[in-house]
Amino acid sequence: MRKWAMLLCLLLLAACAVPAAAQTISVYSPFSQYDDAHEAYMRMAAQWQDETGHRIDDYTGDMDDTWLALLREAVESGTADVVIMAPGSGFTGEDMITVDELMQAIPEAGVKRFASMREADGSVLLTPLRLNWEALYVNTDVLAAHGLAVPQSYAELLTACAALSQQGVTPLANAMCEWSEIVLDCAALIGAPEAQYGLQPSLQGAQRLLLELAAVGAFGPDPWNASDLDAQDSFTRGEAAMRFDSDWLAMLIPPEREDSVQVVSLAGADGLARSTVVGVPSIGLALTRACYDDPARREAALSFASMLLKEEHAAQIAACSGGALGESIAQLTADAQDCTGFLYDLIPDQFLSWSDSVVAALMQQ
Repeated sequence: MRKWAMLLCLLLLAACAVPAAAQTISVYSPFSQYDDAHEAYMRMAAQWQDETGHRIDDYTGDMDDTWLALLREAVESGTADVVIMAPGSGFTGEDMITVDELMQAIPEAGVKRFASMREADGSVLLTPLRLNWEALYVNTDVLAAHGLAVPQSYAELLTACAALSQQGVTPLANAMCEWSEIVLDCAALIGAPEAQYGLQPSLQGAQRLLLELAAVGAFGPDPWNASDLDAQDSFTRGEAAMRFDSDWLAMLIPPEREDSVQVVSLAGADGLARSTVVGVPSIGLALTRACYDDPARREAALSFASMLLKEEHAAQIAACSGGALGESIAQLTADAQDCTGFLYDLIPDQFLSWSDSVVAALMQQ
C-alpha cells in the first residue's frame, strides 16, 4: 500500500513538472517596417517565443483601412488574441476586455488606465504604449556652458531664460509668429491647475506666463518676424538653449547630439508636478474577449502583454531615439498618468481668437 502511495505521489509530481502546452497566439500590431520601433518590437517578439516556447502568428502592418478590416474580421471571428491599435477604432467591451480587467489579470505589469483612451461606448479597452505629446526640449550642453541646470519648473525656466538672454543666447527657439500652438498648449497646462486645462482659467494663466517670458527676452530678439523653421534649426544645431515642440522633433535631432538633448515636462506655476502631458495617446494594447475566455490562449497572451509592458520594453516602443534624449522621452511617457488633449481640439471656438490676442499682446511688450 505504501509503494502505491509513493508511486501516486511521483506521478503527481511529474504531472506538475510538465509545462503548459505551447500555444500560438495571433498578434496584430502597427509596427511595420516603416515604424521606428519595428526592429525593437520584432526582437522582443522573438525573445518571448524563445523564452516561453509559445509562438506568434504576426499580423504587423500599417494601420490603414486594409489592416483595420483584417483586424475587425479576426476579432469578429474570435481568432485575434493581442491587439495593438489606436483608440477610437470602433471596438467595444464585447470585443475586448477592459483595462480594469487587464489590470486585475496582470497587476504586476504596470497596466495604466487613461481616461483619454475612452471608446465611443465609454469603455477603456487599451493600455497606452505610445503617446503623441508636446513638451520642452532642452540642449543640456548649452545650459551647462552657461552654468545653468535643466529647469524642472516654470520658475526655474523663467530664471534660466533671463540669464541666457542677458548672455546673448536664444533661450526658447520658437517663432511666435507661426506654429505658436505648441507653446500655447504647454503654457496653458503649466499656468493653471491641471483640472482647468482647456477652460478659460488656463488661457488666462498661459497669457500671464508668456508675457513674463517675453519680458525677459525668452523668445529671442525678434520672434515676431522669424521663421519657425529657422528657429527649429537653431535648436537642432545646438545653438539655442530650449524649444517647445512635439514628439516629431526627436526624429530631427542628429544622432551625435542625442546625448545632449532632453525632454522635460515642467511642474506647474503653482509648484505642483503635472501628472498628465499635453497630447493624445496614439496606440495602446488590448486582449480580445475571445482570447480571454480561453484559458490556454489567455495565459500565453497575458505573458506576451506583460513582456511588452515591462518598463525597458515599453520604453523602446515609446521612444525611438537613443542616448539621453531617448531615456528622457521614455521617462516622460512612463510618468504620464493621462493626456490632456490639445487646446485647439478642446476649445476650437475660443482658441484662434485667444491665440491671436496673446501674440498681439506679446508684440506690444
